[in-house]
Amino acid sequence: MLLYMIRHGRTDWNRDRRIMGREPLPLNEEGRKMVESLAGFLKPDDIGKIYSGTLARTIETSDLLARVWGADILSESMLDESAYEKWVGRHYSELKDDPDFILYNESPSKSKFSAGEGMLDIQARAVKAVDRILGENEGAGGKVALVSHSDIIKPVIAHYLGMDIDAMHRLGIANASVTLLDTKGPAGTRIRYMNLMPWKWDVRPCEETDLPR
Repeated sequence: MLLYMIRHGRTDWNRDRRIMGREPLPLNEEGRKMVESLAGFLKPDDIGKIYSGTLARTIETSDLLARVWGADILSESMLDESAYEKWVGRHYSELKDDPDFILYNESPSKSKFSAGEGMLDIQARAVKAVDRILGENEGAGGKVALVSHSDIIKPVIAHYLGMDIDAMHRLGIANASVTLLDTKGPAGTRIRYMNLMPWKWDVRPCEETDLPR
């Protein structure tokens, strides 16, 4: 089956490079347009189900996608962003000398950014959710999407690629981007493509035979 891993659209705090954590922030106008572009691009793929995180920005993104696709939405709190308690509301530039923020960028598994969980805990719950989603839909052989956050999608990708989680920030996951996980590839589970942003480039859907091997 195919799992489309989508990051929520842009918010004002994304634009201003502020850490959001679990704040109930809506998409801004640019973010809504980005999601609408992504929805139109993926509409021919006939995605029938969306697993959505429970924060405002993922819910709004899922609603916009579902309107275009006619898809059902299922709520999934295990796809939520970490709370990032000590950093919420602060700009990245304010944290450049913070030892834990330096660790977060260089060795995220060692950073103490949240009282409740670290990056290894985030990866464990996110992979558990993805494995369950795959299990629930594998028999149907269908196509489903999840809508989540960069720091959920990156550790999931790292898991399926066999990467060290401390290398996860080498992966770029933009707002309103999609990364496609294929569980039926000839070499087993693989990433067909990553961080695709139809709103940024004039991208057209391609056939499976056009994809690089």
